[in-house]
Amino acid sequence: MSDLACAPLPAAARRMNHWGVIRAVASKEWKELSRDRRLVWLCAFVVVLMLAALAFGAAENERLTRERANAAAADRMLWTSQGAKDPHAAAHFGQYAFKPTSPLALADPGVDAYAGSAVWLEAHKQNEAQFRAARDLGVGARLGGLSLAFILQIVAPLVVILMGFASLSGERESGTLKQLLGVGARPRDILAGKALTLVGASFALLVPALAGAAAALALLTDARLSLADQFLRLGALGFGYAVYLAGFALLTLGVSALSKSSRAALVTLLAFWLVNSFIAPRVATDIARSLAPTPTAQEFRAAIAKDKAKTFGHDESHPAFAAFRDETLRKYGVARIEDLPVNFRGLSLRKDDENGYRIFDRHYGALQAAFDRQDALRAAPGFLFPLLALRPFSMAFAGSDSWSQFDFATAAEAHRREIQNEVSDNLIHFGRYGDSTYVAGPDLWKRIGSFAYRAPGADFALANSGGAVAGLAGWLALTALFALFAAGRLRPL
Repeated sequence: MSDLACAPLPAAARRMNHWGVIRAVASKEWKELSRDRRLVWLCAFVVVLMLAALAFGAAENERLTRERANAAAADRMLWTSQGAKDPHAAAHFGQYAFKPTSPLALADPGVDAYAGSAVWLEAHKQNEAQFRAARDLGVGARLGGLSLAFILQIVAPLVVILMGFASLSGERESGTLKQLLGVGARPRDILAGKALTLVGASFALLVPALAGAAAALALLTDARLSLADQFLRLGALGFGYAVYLAGFALLTLGVSALSKSSRAALVTLLAFWLVNSFIAPRVATDIARSLAPTPTAQEFRAAIAKDKAKTFGHDESHPAFAAFRDETLRKYGVARIEDLPVNFRGLSLRKDDENGYRIFDRHYGALQAAFDRQDALRAAPGFLFPLLALRPFSMAFAGSDSWSQFDFATAAEAHRREIQNEVSDNLIHFGRYGDSTYVAGPDLWKRIGSFAYRAPGADFALANSGGAVAGLAGWLALTALFALFAAGRLRPL
């Protein structure tokens, strides 16, 4: 044999040889997947299921949008048609702030069914959101509805497992792994070829889902919303789900490489899928609630009432009222309330509201902080159980998470305070202390605008998804390292 024949291949030739093995393995794997009628029909069924879920979500979104718009219009008519009355009585009459539906809630409804869709804006009170759809649905709501998010989070990983559990263990059982290794194919090249196909097939499941969601956004997104922002959110959702499914593909290949049989690989992977899909979320939620407890609704309201009792409210015998009265008299340099150039009743109502603002901000801020701690604790094991990281990520970019709800509630409260300030200012400048006959006309109610809420952009979702993004990144990195480790231990029987 010549010296040339014995010489090692140049680096470029070795790289070409490696790519040749990867392409050959990927091509063979793709042909086997496409020839398996059971997998083809399963994938077709999942695609139909996703499109059906999108259609249902779009119809539900459109219904909710129409109903809330009609309710807001009716509530506005009631507000503007009050007639002449005391401004403070009008503030107690109140109005509703309705939360607009997020366009991408058609894919992931998130917490919307549990968080409430409208806030009653009335004098002296910051109310919680009302009209929770989950209460009307009963036990069925706890089982979850058919949504694109549910299919991609629960069903799609199972399909990936079924497509790839025998990918390497089957090669070992059939004897072809020995042949591949015998002709000099590197285990990592075999893994790369298998991964190229399985990850590609996983991504193929996302294409109809994202295309359908994009079509729904283009058709249904309100003209007042930024369509570019919605597509940016959809792109982020697609990336997050791609990372989630790619991790499952790599995990499947790693387990298949280490398992002695395809049956053992399937059992192991199904056990992990079960824990990730159903057990880990429940356990993580219970742990988060124990480590970051939140008060019951009764405890929360009682704590606010306790703090409010320290202010004077409508009680003119309260020491705080006397202190405010004396301070006001000194400020204007008069001896009697009747000598004030402004209406003291309006001043006292505005002061009472300002006291309440600080109390509400403190209590509602602490409640949201507790929710944030719970969310962070739930997402912390996301690198091991990726659904714990994917769910908050998906809800954030769909605009249906707790932070989106808190932003809406904050905007509703800001509008309530505008109403309170407007009616108090009217009393201060036009009413007279002790005159119970003063009324304001309908022009005041019309001047107070309707509640108009504009949801924050995709940057808001990203800013509140740091833990979830880290969990998904850790999941992909961990499964990639695991697959490489398993490939290094790849041996024939």
